[in-house]
Amino acid sequence: MTTVLYFTTFAMALGIVSFGLSQAWLAFNYQRSKGNGGGRAADPAWPGQLPTVLMQLPIFNERYVVERLLRAVALLDYPPDKLTIQLLDDSTDDTTAIAARVIAELNKAGANIHHIRRADRSGFKAGALQAGLALDNSEFITIFDADFIPQPDFIKRIIGYFANPKVGMVQTRWDHLNANYSTLTKILSFGIDAHFSMEQGGRQASESFINFNGTAGMWRRKTIDDAGGWSSDCLTEDLDLSFRSQLRGWKFLFVESISTPSELPVELSAIRSQQFRWTKGAAEVGRKMLPNFWRSNEPLSRKVVGTFHMLNSLIFPGVFVFSILAACYPLAYGANAERAFAPIGLMLLIGTVSIVFAYATAQTHGHFEHRNSQFLHAVYSSFMFMFLTSGLGLHNSIAVMQGLLGRKTAFVRTPKLNILADDHKVTTNRAYKLKFLTLGFLFEALATALFLGLTAFSLWNGYLVLLSVYAYFAAGYVMVIYFTLEEVFATRAQTKAQNMAKA
Repeated sequence: MTTVLYFTTFAMALGIVSFGLSQAWLAFNYQRSKGNGGGRAADPAWPGQLPTVLMQLPIFNERYVVERLLRAVALLDYPPDKLTIQLLDDSTDDTTAIAARVIAELNKAGANIHHIRRADRSGFKAGALQAGLALDNSEFITIFDADFIPQPDFIKRIIGYFANPKVGMVQTRWDHLNANYSTLTKILSFGIDAHFSMEQGGRQASESFINFNGTAGMWRRKTIDDAGGWSSDCLTEDLDLSFRSQLRGWKFLFVESISTPSELPVELSAIRSQQFRWTKGAAEVGRKMLPNFWRSNEPLSRKVVGTFHMLNSLIFPGVFVFSILAACYPLAYGANAERAFAPIGLMLLIGTVSIVFAYATAQTHGHFEHRNSQFLHAVYSSFMFMFLTSGLGLHNSIAVMQGLLGRKTAFVRTPKLNILADDHKVTTNRAYKLKFLTLGFLFEALATALFLGLTAFSLWNGYLVLLSVYAYFAAGYVMVIYFTLEEVFATRAQTKAQNMAKA
């Protein structure tokens, strides 16, 4: 049994190291591109007469942010006769009434906003986008989710990149309206920034496939049509269409210098929902696309990077299974547990250093307004982000397994609440509340107790290698439990206040 335990743990650790090295490789390419003139540059101008553009705004029950979104797009600096705006509204609450009122006002002032309603939510976001395309023939399509605030010059800045007829999609960077709202939003913004700088930038620098992120980007209409249109068979319809399009030969660009403010979720229940959708969707795309991807004529290096791209979410079940196996070492090996685990601990050190290097590179070289170039701050933020993701290990592992096994689930939206960085409002007095006390939370509570106990046990016995591993997982679970209970108590306090106000 000890042999099986050791080699299974070794295999999981090898997977973690592979993930870390792949991230470090992207960070190296990104950093190198910065040194080769890959930083700030003027946006190219569109030659000749400006083309027609369709802006699609897919929404579902967005009563808190729909007006903000509509008023922002009404300020776009683009010829009105060249711009059509579609609000693709699948809402089932008073969002529709709010939107209708605002659209009537804005259209009276000269905007060109079409309020499009469907009979049902078939296909979810992908279905709404495809339905909107059937009603318009504009040459270019730009898409924004409800929690974004497009800047007035967005279209004029991005359109010039399509002067090259081979360019099929341009993705821009997300900025954050409320990155400093709380510790949770600071951690989340750090992770998203790392994706856009290190991952998107690193893949582009290595001439690998990049992806549309579902919002804050623009497509050439011919690219969407050529790849077969939007499909709802994966929760991440954006990643799916991205790979299908690039396999057809279209060139994708990531423009880091253009950004759009967006709202981060401020509660852990919303982050769980968002992470589940992203993680499961990526696994679904891997299940769907990898066979065709490897049968294609793409270079081997691009296939390897693309495989890591689609299967990055496997890191969650890998780390989760590893944590369970590592917890068994004191029981399986007794007094020899530390010695048996030492080679695996060395592998983990390599993986951890690689991941921290990647995230620190993103933080210190990234092109975003709130960048903190201090290395120690970047290391601290890296560990905080890794603690959070490890604490959500079971939750995201379930998502990955469902995606790989082809189990279909509904598209669950992430609530947007119009919460800004300097807001101090209580966020629980609202609709769109997600469940936060689940069986998964019960497991997380038990895991917290387990790894805290193992941490104390290792400290008592001087097992320094095991101590570092157990303390890492304990920190992750403690963080998740803390943010969950914080949400529970805030909800109860708000409910009590509401009842007292009614009395």
